Amino acid sequence: MSSPEDIIKRILALKPKLTREVVERLIDEERAKAAGLLTEEAAAHLVASNLGLNGAGERIEAKLKINDLTSGLSDVSLTCRVIHVFPAHTFSRQDGREGKVLRMLIGDSTGSVAAVFWDEKADNVVASKITPGKIVRILHGYTRERRGEVEINVGSRGRMYMEPLDAVDENFPQVDSFYKTPGEIHRQGTVNLIGIVTDRYPTSTFTRRDGTPGKVARLVLEEGGGRINLVLWNERVDELGDVEVGTKLRLIGGSARLRDDGSIEVHTTWGTIFEVLEVGVRPVEPVPHWTKIADLRTGMRSVNVAARVAQISVEREFTRRDGSTGRVASALLEDETGTIRLSLWDGDVDIIKELEVDSIITVDNGYTRMGMGAVGLNVGQSGRITVNPEDVKVKASRMEDKLVEIQDLREGQSNIFIRGRVLEPPEVREVETARGPATVASFRLDDGTGEARVSVWRDLVSLTEGLAPGALVRVENCHVRPPFDGLIQVSSGMFTKIIVEKK
Repeated sequence: MSSPEDIIKRILALKPKLTREVVERLIDEERAKAAGLLTEEAAAHLVASNLGLNGAGERIEAKLKINDLTSGLSDVSLTCRVIHVFPAHTFSRQDGREGKVLRMLIGDSTGSVAAVFWDEKADNVVASKITPGKIVRILHGYTRERRGEVEINVGSRGRMYMEPLDAVDENFPQVDSFYKTPGEIHRQGTVNLIGIVTDRYPTSTFTRRDGTPGKVARLVLEEGGGRINLVLWNERVDELGDVEVGTKLRLIGGSARLRDDGSIEVHTTWGTIFEVLEVGVRPVEPVPHWTKIADLRTGMRSVNVAARVAQISVEREFTRRDGSTGRVASALLEDETGTIRLSLWDGDVDIIKELEVDSIITVDNGYTRMGMGAVGLNVGQSGRITVNPEDVKVKASRMEDKLVEIQDLREGQSNIFIRGRVLEPPEVREVETARGPATVASFRLDDGTGEARVSVWRDLVSLTEGLAPGALVRVENCHVRPPFDGLIQVSSGMFTKIIVEKK
């Protein structure tokens, strides 16, 4: 074994810029940090390690980066910044002996990883009182996969040294850079998140497969110009279910998951930790609470829409692939910028009993997707519908503002309004469709800026009877199809109306 004097001599030989007095002071400081529990020899070894030297006086190679880690490595050494230290836990081994484990989240310029300390190594971390922001060096760890994530384990052979003197602070990202805002989360995986609670949803209860009860609740977090759902499970509901809107949260170890509808949301897991940073605050980059209908695009998530009810469909039953029966209905919504179809499924269908034309309706935390050839609005399990809320106003749109000139029609537009004069009597014919035989009536319409061929289907065909050339007709909520023979095509949909303004 090396004596303290031998270690000091090796340090001075390899670090000629240091003096004996400085090295001895560093040794005394290490012993003081440990409240006298370190021998002089152990403290000298610790100082050598902090200076980047091993017990043989050779330089420590700890240049491995986090993105180089894979499961199954047996000798891992790297230098990182501490992001978070989780509380230590005791457990019972199969042989009845008590063990202890502590997890620490560390990161470098390539990413972050969990470091797991066992038994006396966990005790050493607790005794060190290490805090986020410090730089640490881990030597002789090993990696393994846990719940789909690679982690570093520090066992009997491994060591951790605090603030190695050869580590340059500027080479390691600051702690805040390891946390994402809702606007920065775009893929699945473990995430650390900072956001402000802007909405919350009631707790729901359920029964697990083993018959035990469970509960789930959702919060909406905003920051960074984005919005995301945070799903709380079981004990996390008790911990945060009553958190106030305006609370700034920091979440460590959440799980970003892809929903069936394509949206990303963050779930709490067994190891997720929360910290309340501030209360009564607003996002620095707030997302406008209400999204205008004209700004809705397919694939949007966590959108809030306030609109007027323009039309209401009848309820329809259907059979799913598994043989169960479902219910569906639709409402056409409009604001001063446009219209969109709201689809209501199963239990939400009952809401149409509360709706009337011109009712105001709000959809919170909804999503959009393509349906029936146009962008539609959906509620989903995490959404909320409110009919005629007291504090929401929606401007009534004027007919003249809804009308689109034929020269401005573009393929893919939906629920548009056009007006023009009939150029020729409608042609009625029977056609075969995927839903069976159907009747369609077609006629050309001219508004002075251009000409379009209008096709209306099924029940609307009777409304075209008697239309003569020169009649002024308004077609509401129609869809623009690809041009044919150089003429733009317009087709009827679920909510299309034909109004003859002048025969």
